[in-house]
Amino acid sequence: MLGVVARVRRLGAWLPGLLRPPGRVHVRQRAGLERTLHDGAVADISVLALELGMISATSGDVRVEEKVAAAQERVMAILENLRRVGSMIYPPVLASSGLGPGLRAVAEHQGLRLLRLDLPAGELGAEARSRAGLLIADHFQTLRQGSLVSVRVRGRRLVRVHITDQEPGAAQRREYRALLRCA
Repeated sequence: MLGVVARVRRLGAWLPGLLRPPGRVHVRQRAGLERTLHDGAVADISVLALELGMISATSGDVRVEEKVAAAQERVMAILENLRRVGSMIYPPVLASSGLGPGLRAVAEHQGLRLLRLDLPAGELGAEARSRAGLLIADHFQTLRQGSLVSVRVRGRRLVRVHITDQEPGAAQRREYRALLRCA
């Protein structure tokens, strides 16, 4: 079975429509990066934004309040950019909400119209959920707002992902496939 997956991966470099799934280590690294970013920089900047708000509220000087408010707006913009980067590295909603709700949230955030999300009836294993979810979320990020998307996931250990999309103004739908070997 491993030989089939390896051949499909090699073919993916030459054949259009084959997606290269993230490996186990890659998924763990990306989830760790997102967690580090969220628990470190995002948390620290959130605290800084609160401190600026408290300084502004207790200042009593209108000019100082205006300067602090401007600084607070810049800090909030930086915070939003960091959150966006973190969700591009690994969408935290995939881990917290589950595969179905997580992918719906990612599609909505990207401004995509998710026409169909067809997942296996039973719960996928943790590895299959994270790898398939990251593969699909990464593909969603390549699409323009307003794109129509259908996703089908099948299998447990040998997970097959089929994505069909049509970007606004495009005459034809495109199809993408991936094969993931999961424990």
